[in-house]
Amino acid sequence: MNKSCDIFDLYRETVALSDEDTADFLVYVQDAISPIDGAMAVSGVTLSLLEGQWSTERILLLTNAYTLASCDMIRERAVVGLLMSMMRYSAILREKYDLLDKLQEILTDDPELCFTALCNIARTAQVKQLEKFNQELTKEIMPLMSKVGSDEFYDVIRKHQSDMERIARMHLDQNFLIFRGTYQTPFFRERAAHWLLPWDDNQLQNVHEDEREQLQGLLDLWPMCDSDKYALIGMSSMIRNTLKEQLQGDLLAQMDSLGHADIVTNGYVQQLYRYFRLSSFTQSTPFDLVNYLRDTIVYRLVVVGERAKHVINEILN
Repeated sequence: MNKSCDIFDLYRETVALSDEDTADFLVYVQDAISPIDGAMAVSGVTLSLLEGQWSTERILLLTNAYTLASCDMIRERAVVGLLMSMMRYSAILREKYDLLDKLQEILTDDPELCFTALCNIARTAQVKQLEKFNQELTKEIMPLMSKVGSDEFYDVIRKHQSDMERIARMHLDQNFLIFRGTYQTPFFRERAAHWLLPWDDNQLQNVHEDEREQLQGLLDLWPMCDSDKYALIGMSSMIRNTLKEQLQGDLLAQMDSLGHADIVTNGYVQQLYRYFRLSSFTQSTPFDLVNYLRDTIVYRLVVVGERAKHVINEILN
């Protein structure tokens, strides 16, 4: 883990990468023995673009990562990094025709992956609107939790069914509301890299044996992005038990009936969202750029066809 975090810091913090740094990056993203190193190198390059200044060199590193990597995790991170960077620097890109041609070639190589990633970026950005609704919904539902199964309880559920469906489709965003307080642990405060680490099941070996079963039960029960899994370890045992009881109740069954199990998710987008919303390492929030998505180069390159336009416009509206 320490090596991967050091790799992340190098590509995030180094202003001018040396030829050796560039060569090492290409080795990391192709190395099937340690895909975590490659994933963290890509995340470091992505954050250097999103937090810093435009860099053609770093954009090309992300395109190389996507082209050279055989690991799906690395390719997904590279695509997400390209899309978000292109949204942020859309005005600059409009003048770089040769680079645009290369980016178009990359983004049309796997259109489904690129469009799915873009949808998840746009959908995740809407979580701010959900936070207010979640507070209102909680005021109505929580007082009725003791009456689960009653007509009164399900009347409230039916009243908010369309909004519940939206929450179900964005269940990882809903996790953000549940887990946000647990990110205030030394693990996340110490290093920016910890917000983007791929989950390692061996982390469960670092907790007391009595808690291990409880943690594994929660991980199996509820879909989480990787940073939420690390945050889960920082929860108290009492909070974890309460959460598990809530997830096992009738409310979860209601969410399942709305298609919860079939939701397409992009955990890496969620990790980036938590980093930019909660960490003390950054002040900017690139997800705010989603409001202007229709005016960006990304929209023209990725949102192709009437069906795609309908899907993305439904999310944005």
